[in-house]
Parts: sequence; structure tokens; C-alpha cells
Amino acid sequence: MTGILDKFHVEHGIHGVRVLTRTHQLTANCEDDDEVDGAIQLLKDDLDACGREMKRLIKLNRASLFEGWPTANDDVLDAQQ
Repeated sequence: MTGILDKFHVEHGIHGVRVLTRTHQLTANCEDDDEVDGAIQLLKDDLDACGREMKRLIKLNRASLFEGWPTANDDVLDAQQ
């Protein structure tokens, strides 16, 4: 998940999730207050999107990867019936 600007990237692994920047320059050169406010608001929106993605990945990582799959005990139970 990168948001609309493609400035941030959410990375996840066995140690958790984190946000990385794809670039050192996060805004263009701003010449007035409105440009600054607009650029910063876009970055905030992207970070909010990254936050939602991070929370989704944390929930995904907490779920069992094998939930619902048959186990070795299922074979024993089937044989007894």
C-alpha cells in the first residue's frame, strides 16, 4: 500500500509492520501558504492510508495461517466414525 502519492511504502514481515519512504523529497518547492498546506495534507492523507494498511496487516498476521485446514487428528476422528 502506497497511497496516492507513491511516497510511502508499508512493509511487513515476521517482526511486524513499518512505513518506509520511497524518496527523500516529500514535497515540491512551495512558494505560499496554500501550497504548503496542500502538500502537507496530501502527505497526511497518505500516512493515514498507510496506517490503515498497517492495522490490516497486523490483523492478518495475528490470524492463524492454517485455520480451517484439516489436521492429523481429523484423520483419527474420521477413522473412528
